[in-house]
Amino acid sequence: MARKSRKHQYTEMFRPSTANAVGYVRLSVANQEEFNSIQNQKFIIERWGDQHQIPISHYYIDNGFSGQRFDRPAFQKMIEDILAGKVNCVIVKDLSRLGRDYITTGYYIEVIFPANGVRFVSVNDQFDTIDGITNQEHPYSSRIRVPIINAFNEQTSIEIKKKVEATLDMKAQQGTFIGPRAPFGYQKSESNHDKLIPDPKAAIVVRKIFGLAANGTGMTAIVRYLNEKNIPTPIQYARSKGLAGNYDDGNGDWNSRSVKYILTNRTYTGMLIQGKEKRAVAATHEPLVETDTFDAIQRSFQAKAFNLTTKGQSTENVLKGKVICGCCGGKMQRKRGTNHADWYFFTCITKNRLGAGKCTGMYVREEDVFHAVYYQLKLYVNEHFISDSHYKQVIKGLDNDIAQSDQQYQETFENFIRHYEMFVDGEISKEEFRVAQSAANEKKAIRDGLITSKTDYERQYQVFRKLLKASHKEIALSEIMDCIDEIIICPNKNITVKWAIEF
Repeated sequence: MARKSRKHQYTEMFRPSTANAVGYVRLSVANQEEFNSIQNQKFIIERWGDQHQIPISHYYIDNGFSGQRFDRPAFQKMIEDILAGKVNCVIVKDLSRLGRDYITTGYYIEVIFPANGVRFVSVNDQFDTIDGITNQEHPYSSRIRVPIINAFNEQTSIEIKKKVEATLDMKAQQGTFIGPRAPFGYQKSESNHDKLIPDPKAAIVVRKIFGLAANGTGMTAIVRYLNEKNIPTPIQYARSKGLAGNYDDGNGDWNSRSVKYILTNRTYTGMLIQGKEKRAVAATHEPLVETDTFDAIQRSFQAKAFNLTTKGQSTENVLKGKVICGCCGGKMQRKRGTNHADWYFFTCITKNRLGAGKCTGMYVREEDVFHAVYYQLKLYVNEHFISDSHYKQVIKGLDNDIAQSDQQYQETFENFIRHYEMFVDGEISKEEFRVAQSAANEKKAIRDGLITSKTDYERQYQVFRKLLKASHKEIALSEIMDCIDEIIICPNKNITVKWAIEF
């Protein structure tokens, strides 16, 4: 029997009479040019559909996702529908919209789509798998062009990321606001979206919060005031102003975390602190609180973190959920001393609920817990100390390893391209091509692993610096609660801190 041509196989896969053609649209945060807008991409796809008399039944849209990632929600939904047999034609504006990782993008084009009888069209690249991936008769032959375009798109993505990071850092140094959304209390100026101006309504709430805190009102009382007045939370207010997206609304009420975020955000003093390097620029916008008032509130927070509180005021329970009974394993409750005394303690109520046979009923003063935490924090910091010179030495070594690994990757990538050309020309077997492809994948994985190691070490160092500052009481203890797993109160009154981090 005569062998069917690849073009004929692709044509049979796609039957226009039963077509369920869809458009895939992707817009990254870094690429907001008009020619790549969602509307423009849909227009190009729709026009192609009209020209070929193929209606577009549905659009899968990923807004704000990098082409280096393939865990995009709309893309994954499209693949799910393809595997379920609901889609047999995918149209994109150009190959970069599908993805910017050349190996993974090629895998979908050359393996997943054909295996599921899906026609793939890249309009601007004039690429259509109904003509066969390697069809020589097509006037715009894609046999070599597609992997090269995909590789170019991947490199372009890397260069775009570097340029965007450099541009944002420069803007941060100049005091330009680079955030996607203004902090609660502010809005972006209509005449200059890089500048913050007070939001007429939200600014009133922020000023009230700072006013209450400056007058000695405790966190719990501020939260109660906001909820009793039915004042919208920051996320509720943002939604009322048109915010869309997958944001956590919580239970819809103000809480101590949202209030403290406002009270500790120096943006409200008119200073911007932005970017990876935490560039600080003063007097960039109108303040909602005086700097002296803000600093006084920060000092009060640091004092409260070590139980140095104003008499008669309720304090935030920074150890909430962390203090564990060493007898029964239950969480211990925080209570105030009798007659509203200016001190607190933790107690296990399992004994009262279930009887003495279940627990002896542990008890410990909050101040003793703070002392133990600070003592063990200093021991932990000393044990895992990272000097600035050692950190810089490790980063320098990782940078050298990354550069060397990237060079090896580029060499295997070029070798992969050569093997791809030979494969489509019939000069080598598919197995030989796959060997070259696997080698490129392996070197890419090694390079990416080194980059991940560097990122992890940088993150680890930042955590260490935070712990170090907390041990010197430069920041409040509440700032490192995410680093503590449990604080166990043993029957012999020993207190053990279990850390949620590893060095």
